[in-house]
Amino acid sequence: MKHISLYKTDFLKIEYNLVDEIVIATWSGPLSGGEIINGYENVSFFIKKNFCHKLLDDHSDVQGIWADLSDWVAFDWHPRVVDLGLQYHACVYSRSVFSRLSTDLTIKMMKEGIVKGYDTIIDAQNWLLDF
Repeated sequence: MKHISLYKTDFLKIEYNLVDEIVIATWSGPLSGGEIINGYENVSFFIKKNFCHKLLDDHSDVQGIWADLSDWVAFDWHPRVVDLGLQYHACVYSRSVFSRLSTDLTIKMMKEGIVKGYDTIIDAQNWLLDF
């Protein structure tokens, strides 16, 4: 089995791809601020626990706007997870226009590590596999 399930809630599934050494966070639904913070703190935990340098952050099924947390993700969470070893962060854009705008805003604000946005999970995975 290539993926190990690490964590699961109604809004987030975190897995670890053993072969390619990628933490995969799959988000879904409308998200509250608390769910986003809790979810990303769990992502941090598993990045550290698995000594992982790559994150596939799948927002494909996220609904609604969450731009009010862009500052927290970009300036609080992201620098801390980079300090834990994250080097390559691939974000898959949501099909929801408002969520996509929130993700794009957040990516543009991030100053550390290498972060890129992608329209498909395949493109995001392929980029991570280059490292």
